[in-house]
Amino acid sequence: MASSYDRRGGNHDWSNFVRREGKAAVMLDTEGPGCITRIWTADPQKGTVRITIDGEPAIECAFAELFRRLPLSFGIGGESKENYERSARERVPMGHTSYCPIPFARHCKIVIDPEDDYLYYHINYDLYPPGTEVGRFDPKTQPRDLPVPILPSTGSDQVYEIPPGKEVELFAREGDGVIRGIRMTTSKDAHIKDNLWLVAHFDDDEPRDPSVRAPVGPMFLDYGLTDRPKSLLVGTDGDTYYCNFPMPYFHRARVRLVNRSVLPVQTTVQMITEDTVPDGLLRFRATWHSETPFGPDHRDYEGLACRILNLDGRDNYEILNVRGAGHFVGCGFHYDLRDAPTDRAAGEGDEMFFIDDDPSLTLYGTGTEDYVNDAWGIRGYSGPVSGSGVIPTVGDVGPQIFGYRLHLSDSVPFTRKGRFTLEHGTGNNCSGLYRSVAYWYQRPSINRTKTEEGRWEEIRLGKRIPNAPEDV
Repeated sequence: MASSYDRRGGNHDWSNFVRREGKAAVMLDTEGPGCITRIWTADPQKGTVRITIDGEPAIECAFAELFRRLPLSFGIGGESKENYERSARERVPMGHTSYCPIPFARHCKIVIDPEDDYLYYHINYDLYPPGTEVGRFDPKTQPRDLPVPILPSTGSDQVYEIPPGKEVELFAREGDGVIRGIRMTTSKDAHIKDNLWLVAHFDDDEPRDPSVRAPVGPMFLDYGLTDRPKSLLVGTDGDTYYCNFPMPYFHRARVRLVNRSVLPVQTTVQMITEDTVPDGLLRFRATWHSETPFGPDHRDYEGLACRILNLDGRDNYEILNVRGAGHFVGCGFHYDLRDAPTDRAAGEGDEMFFIDDDPSLTLYGTGTEDYVNDAWGIRGYSGPVSGSGVIPTVGDVGPQIFGYRLHLSDSVPFTRKGRFTLEHGTGNNCSGLYRSVAYWYQRPSINRTKTEEGRWEEIRLGKRIPNAPEDV
């Protein structure tokens, strides 16, 4: 990802470019083959953008016009009173985002001319092995709008009564197959949705390390907001939770609901399954995490709160920290700052993704609201691949901030290690309660304990080379 993040590690997240060429500024300059998967900006009001593909001019227009030209684009773009009011009224994000794929075979360069002295931007792109064939850029072949959720309902409803401290089995199968969808209707009581857990074991999962382990509320992006999100693959449809992430298994599968609440629970569940597994699928994982990080909680937003430097992400809130091979496909998160000393700059925390311990692969963004395709704070919206929400401040009580993003066309691959984090406030300034669920896929058996023990023994005996290609 190329972005305008502060190269010092502070909160000066605008107009930091790859380099300057006279009055112009280079936003991206990379060799191919590859494909741009996402372009985002907070305020595309100045300058002409030029996109050059394989040495040939492909696009030249005002930056604001780019998002009207490209399909698969949404958002307002631009900070103004009118846009603030429209964003809150129509529930559309303030940021401008395009998911239109822009392939390139040899080289891609994006320049803004003249340089914009107040430009926030992200450009996500994939790079492929040398010799990979890519198609030609043609926006006319792309659909105009992002898809809407498709909610399959080919299974049958089962009603379960679960006493406190007990569990029920939703699905158990030997052999191979794919769980294509889960639909669930249950109480929206905050205690129940935070203490009724969805647990799934696939293949060689160990008893205490299931592939899916999360409270049903956060698992389905329900963190207590009045307007519950409805994304492409997970969310709420009316009173029904749904998850459309494919969950393949190759030897066995077991899915349970565990009632850790103090109340009995009645729930209706529908499982949509297939009995065969297409080739090449990885194993689905959903990882729940919660912590109460500390920060200095400076209240002077214009001063110390935005001048804390952070480049290594050591103290960031971790959405996922995993060893193995796979790819990250999204997350939902919730910040509860009601009991924190301050909420100053809470949404300014940058996203920082560290891949395979390789500094050249670090993805460094410009803020939590920017990560979810919003800008200039969070007012709340729900889209097919991203969304946000906030329960506003009342008196001296801080807000609750919510967001989600699905990395579908822009998934983040890793081969040895993936650490995906958000700062808790700019420079990790804010204390509070942070909760999240990460959605990701892993290579089968790549980081199971027994498999790792066997690998280490082979390395000790000289039968295996550490980090050999077959390990990843």
